[in-house]
Amino acid sequence: MLKRFARFLEDLRLLPEAVSRAMTLGPRYPSEEERRMVARMKSDGIRRELANRAVAVEEHEERQQLAYWQLWRSIRSVAGETIPPEIFDRSVPDHVSLALSVVGDYDAARESPGAFSDCLYRPTSDLPYPQSAIRRCCEFLIGIADDDPASFEGDHEQLANERDALGVALFSLDYFLDLPASEIPRKKLENLALEHRYVFRSRQTAKPAPGDVVIRSGSHLTESVSEVIGVGDNDEWMVLTTSGASMQVVRSAEPGKWDQVNVVAPAEASWLALTPTNGTPTWDL
Repeated sequence: MLKRFARFLEDLRLLPEAVSRAMTLGPRYPSEEERRMVARMKSDGIRRELANRAVAVEEHEERQQLAYWQLWRSIRSVAGETIPPEIFDRSVPDHVSLALSVVGDYDAARESPGAFSDCLYRPTSDLPYPQSAIRRCCEFLIGIADDDPASFEGDHEQLANERDALGVALFSLDYFLDLPASEIPRKKLENLALEHRYVFRSRQTAKPAPGDVVIRSGSHLTESVSEVIGVGDNDEWMVLTTSGASMQVVRSAEPGKWDQVNVVAPAEASWLALTPTNGTPTWDL
């Protein structure tokens, strides 16, 4: 007992000396090996987080794609067509039925926000089908509603009456963000703050690039962008294609693809109204 007490006193006597020596030496900085270890730990953590995100994205994309294919198989009347059409044809009733079903299910999802009831922005994982497929269906039905009734054999009046609702549905699709649900705040003000942190950057106007595909209106023919001439109203771009045609195009639902709005034909050359009918006048000297 006396020996332990003596050792305790010895430790107390040495303690101030140890503290004084540590203060004299200054703070201890991590070694190079320790810094590398911390960097590796951070790097491994980032990789795991990215891997988890990729798995989550892949899971909801597969689920949505499978649901889209299953919907098409339940609608199609022609045997063998197991994959949904890439380009819709208004003369094919199955294509119209598919678009109507997709938009109807999407509208039901919009009205059931769940945990995001107070939010403007929601994750794309809340959508019943792929975002690109929903966009294509909305644009297809809007195109029919805006066109001449004689060009559609179905109930054109019904689509015309729903034209505004279809426009709102298409517009609302931009508020579904390609972010994990865990990264989208549920609180209203924090959710709205995504406009500045993420949405504004993602909504910057896309620009055609040489090599992009232009889909000719009224047909399945395609051309490639050769040169970008300029931009007009409504995000319409003027491009020159590899065939030499000048076209106004708008962004398609798929990246790298553009839909033709119209072909810009060169104006026919003509004399100015100020030019005399017998030609350019000359001065007699």
